[in-house]
Amino acid sequence: MSADNMKGMFDRIIRNKVRMGNFETTDQDMLSIRSLLQFPAGPFSVADFCAGSGHPLELLLEESSGVGFAIEPNEQKYLELRSRIPFALFGGYEQCRISRDTFRLMYLNPPYDTDSETVDAKVERKEKRFLRHLMQYVAVDGILVYNIPRGRMTKDIVAMLVSNLDDIHVFQSHDDTYHQVYAIGRKRKEKFHDRDAVQRILDLMEEGSSLERLPIQGEPLFKVLAGNVNPKYFRSSHMDVDQVCEVSVNSQLTKRGMEWTTPKKPAARLQPLLPDKEMHRVLRMASGRLNGKVGRGPMLHVLKGIVKKEISQTVLEQRNETIITDTEIFKITFKTVDRLGIIRTLQG
Repeated sequence: MSADNMKGMFDRIIRNKVRMGNFETTDQDMLSIRSLLQFPAGPFSVADFCAGSGHPLELLLEESSGVGFAIEPNEQKYLELRSRIPFALFGGYEQCRISRDTFRLMYLNPPYDTDSETVDAKVERKEKRFLRHLMQYVAVDGILVYNIPRGRMTKDIVAMLVSNLDDIHVFQSHDDTYHQVYAIGRKRKEKFHDRDAVQRILDLMEEGSSLERLPIQGEPLFKVLAGNVNPKYFRSSHMDVDQVCEVSVNSQLTKRGMEWTTPKKPAARLQPLLPDKEMHRVLRMASGRLNGKVGRGPMLHVLKGIVKKEISQTVLEQRNETIITDTEIFKITFKTVDRLGIIRTLQG
């Protein structure tokens, strides 16, 4: 195998590790990014749509009023993410519904696709598609932090950044493993293509050019605005069990169902004049005479009792005759619906 082929093979392995999310932003880089930003006193929205375990975003939000919104397609990392970030979705951003022009701060560390770089490939590079699709979710005057290997900061990527962002600053990572660079800017209302700004950034990307590493800034470069912490849409078509339970509990359909199936007033006339025994209560429940709202507080539920009669047949063969005996069997079924809309069936 030639030296070039060997280099290409190892480059592919390294890039695949990045693509699988094994390389998250280092703490040193994230602390430097924080120093560039002035956070408001009030709540503000922060998004990371390829969030990994959520540790970098958690560090970015530490000791601030920021509310994190994150997405992660890797299930194992998603389980870590949802323990750190209050609003976490499972899946790719393509499988999510998200309100546009929402987030005050967005951190993008996109996946990469080596295969799309071949001459015959017609597919747009993943990091470019990621940027193009997700720029729409940054609010006007919101801050975008875009993390990408220096060699991938090509003219088409730079042109997209310049067309959408004002006051762009570019810094080099403190970790040279993947030669990451960070482009940081404020989203403008109208797109504008500035050729001089594009060329200035491309010159910085040239091999041998001097690029400043992320500083620990005494005075922030960008002011993050407050607000937009309750987007109208932020949900995924892929939901885990806990999310399904939460959605079900908070669903208006569940609440209406409880209202439809719960009598406004318990039927007081059906209650016995004297205390009854357990068996009497069971019989009244089974016969449908004690249906409706039962219990109080967390034990409140709606009860429905049903009795069904079945015929059991036994056949006894004797020397001169066959005796067939029919026996009536009554099966009692209770169904309950509790406050959370959970239906249980008891049968005996």
